[in-house]
Amino acid sequence: MPYFATEDNCRIYYTLTEPSPDTPAVIFLNGLAQTTTYWHNQARFFAEDYRVLRYDGRAQGRSEIGGEALTPSQHVADLRALYDHLGIESASLVGLSHGAYVAAAYSARYPERVDRLVVCNLRAGRYGGSETVARWLRKLKEEGLASYARDIIQTATGKTFRQTHAHLIPMMAAAVAARNSLSGLTRQLEAMQAYPPAGRIALRVKIPTLVINGGEDEIVPAQDAGILARSLYAATATIEMAGHSLPVETPEEFNFLIRGFLNPNVA
Repeated sequence: MPYFATEDNCRIYYTLTEPSPDTPAVIFLNGLAQTTTYWHNQARFFAEDYRVLRYDGRAQGRSEIGGEALTPSQHVADLRALYDHLGIESASLVGLSHGAYVAAAYSARYPERVDRLVVCNLRAGRYGGSETVARWLRKLKEEGLASYARDIIQTATGKTFRQTHAHLIPMMAAAVAARNSLSGLTRQLEAMQAYPPAGRIALRVKIPTLVINGGEDEIVPAQDAGILARSLYAATATIEMAGHSLPVETPEEFNFLIRGFLNPNVA
């Protein structure tokens, strides 16, 4: 399995498809409880035209927690180290939820290394002010990983997906529980309480950006996504029949939206 070690010797798991060294790169950044597996459909779709990089951030999936605090600046430093480790000069970033926060923070810090930015289902306000995040943290501490996983899948999927794919919900919850650790998720949720509002970071992003939101998203309402988009001076798109888990719920529409934004000449 491909890993690289950060300066503080935290091992980060990643996977890279590489058709040729000259091919443009796109990096997919996980949401809170996601892993590289979550982006499997996107990796296949974009692999012919892009170097596709997926990785598990600190405390996610197969990556270690490490000894450093899980701050936005630490996540940005890890991504910068991964760029350098793989010899990536610049890339487009596609992030969902927590991954979108990290992608925006990285774009604000290193704009010269980001071609285009896609921000999916990210709230403009503070994570610490989110009752959803507080509820997930309570469930983890009081009821355990399985209960948390069931809750996050129910909350993160839209009503249309839950109705048409009800048989998949238990399997998705089981996968979340199997691919994450109680300690890692607890550390992440605790750290997120202190994150600055994404809207504040967005004001420092000066690269072409697309904000995508789900019309049935129960975590990030459309109004909140609109506030963030205005802060980013971003193009916007809404996938009406989807919730927070756009890449899984509506993969074809999601993929074509991103492809059209990253390379309008092939849309």
